[in-house]
Amino acid sequence: MTDAPGPARPANGDPATERYAAIMRFPRVAAGVGGVLALVSAGVNLFALEDTSGPLIVVTVGAALVCILALWNVVNFSPTAVGRLRALAQEVGGRFSLWKAGTGGYAGVPFAHGADHERFGVLDYDVAGSHVEVGHLSSQVSGGFKAPTGRRHAYAVIRLPERLPHMILSFGHLSRILGLRIVPDQWHRSQRVDVGFGRGARLFVADGGEHLARTFFTPETVQLLQRVGRSYDIEVRDRNLYLFAGRSVAAGSERRWNEQRAVVETLAASMVASGVWGSVRRQSRGMSFGDVRADVGRGVAIVFGVVAVVIVVLSLIVLNAQGLLG
Repeated sequence: MTDAPGPARPANGDPATERYAAIMRFPRVAAGVGGVLALVSAGVNLFALEDTSGPLIVVTVGAALVCILALWNVVNFSPTAVGRLRALAQEVGGRFSLWKAGTGGYAGVPFAHGADHERFGVLDYDVAGSHVEVGHLSSQVSGGFKAPTGRRHAYAVIRLPERLPHMILSFGHLSRILGLRIVPDQWHRSQRVDVGFGRGARLFVADGGEHLARTFFTPETVQLLQRVGRSYDIEVRDRNLYLFAGRSVAAGSERRWNEQRAVVETLAASMVASGVWGSVRRQSRGMSFGDVRADVGRGVAIVFGVVAVVIVVLSLIVLNAQGLLG
């Protein structure tokens, strides 16, 4: 069943519909403004000025980047993807919500950090006795800063039979922009645990949870999660297993949508059928776990490094345009 109108309906005074419309409109406006500004500034530089203007080059590059990032969100978090989740709700007897305020009590990294969290295009349903939520998360970096393109995360949450320590299994998806990995993992290396994923993934486990991680990650589970990791980063916290990506589960072709649905549902069914939960229950009884720690020093160095690279690249572009590198 559904508790909100379909994604194609316009705002009509219903708060959920209005908030959904605003979320979908924001990247379109950013893409349009960025594209127009990039074209105008480039045109002025090429045809209206005798000498190339360095500041205008910076404006052109910045506006073009905003346009591209906004278009990425428009394409990968589209009404079509939301409509597919709505249709699936009717097929499987799930519950579809066009918009939900806040994080819904979820504590995965994209939910726990940032500000102004909103979920949209959310489907709740059961798979093999396990509760699954598939949706999209909109947020901002902080309450005092509104990013021109906004922040978007696609997610799926699978309810586990027993609680587990905080674990982050990174395949690099959340570190990518436009499909390119920009920054390395920010988690403290002292919490990295090897359970057989090889060099393609990095597992970080909260202090004291290493033995439970080795119990949970059987060879069969490792093999399954390696397939899941082709599209998602994975996080486990208490009784929730999170999948995160920069592209909606339901985006793209019909074939991709069916494949991604199968990935989520196969994982949910496998978690229910896993034989590790008795051991996990015994080992975790009476235990409390902390969080995977961020490596603050490394994070600061990464931020300053990225800023330095951007400044150098823009400076080289300006100097080359002005003929000073000839």
